[in-house]
Amino acid sequence: MLGDRLPPLNGLRAFRAAARHLSFRAAAEALNVTQSAVAQQVRGLEQALGATLFERHARGLALTPAGEALLPPVEQAFRLIAEAAARIAQLADVLTVSATPSFVSRWLVPRLDGFTRRHPGIDVRLSASNDLVDFRRDGVDIAIRYGTGVDPGLAAQLLFPADPVAVCSPGLCRADGGLDPADLGTRVPLLHDSHFLWAEWYRAAGRDEARRGVRFSHTLHAIEAALLGQGIALVPRPLVERELRAGQLAAPLDIRLPDAGGVGRGFFIVAPPELWETRKVAAMRTWLLAEATG
Repeated sequence: MLGDRLPPLNGLRAFRAAARHLSFRAAAEALNVTQSAVAQQVRGLEQALGATLFERHARGLALTPAGEALLPPVEQAFRLIAEAAARIAQLADVLTVSATPSFVSRWLVPRLDGFTRRHPGIDVRLSASNDLVDFRRDGVDIAIRYGTGVDPGLAAQLLFPADPVAVCSPGLCRADGGLDPADLGTRVPLLHDSHFLWAEWYRAAGRDEARRGVRFSHTLHAIEAALLGQGIALVPRPLVERELRAGQLAAPLDIRLPDAGGVGRGFFIVAPPELWETRKVAAMRTWLLAEATG
């Protein structure tokens, strides 16, 4: 009795091929082994099972009742293994990227076709969320996160500094330096996002925070409001670089935030150490860095 032990897998493979062709010779050709090897593996399987699987005839093989009983589950088992292997191979070419909605919309999506053209065999899945990522639970391979530091359990690399900049539409605030900080929150409404950069700037400037304005849960919406002339937003420069170059937004004030603890505020590429050097994650890291510096 085999008990919990599996019968020899090479024997099962040889049995399956021989049962399909009812010939050791044809099975050997299908498996690219010798006929004697197939016959030997089948005999080993029969010995392990304690049953004869084939009737040997001069003109070929015929399945015994034991062989007929064994063939369907063997076929099903090999089919399940093949399907699982195919799914795993497919997943190996799927790259799930997590980033904040603002980063996805303002920076990543406008450039993403460059990655897909360079790596057509990698299917990218974007997960836009401000929530912290549980890489194993959420099935995420790589993330881009904004902040001043990274979880020490993750591999990380700075993509680019945040370089916060105060922006507004040219029609609302002149780009010639004529806007005075005293206008903020009075003549020009403040546009706040979830990073509370205006509150940080007011503290650094030793001023009482002007609270007039709208608060948004995403930086993306604060930028859209600035484009519509609804106020002035303090946001990471990389997210508005295109609009600044095109003249759709102006940066009328030289506002600088202090470096928090000497760490540096920025966007970081993060991933579990075991995924960091995998082919698909390394491809995305290399491309992100090239885009950031290009």
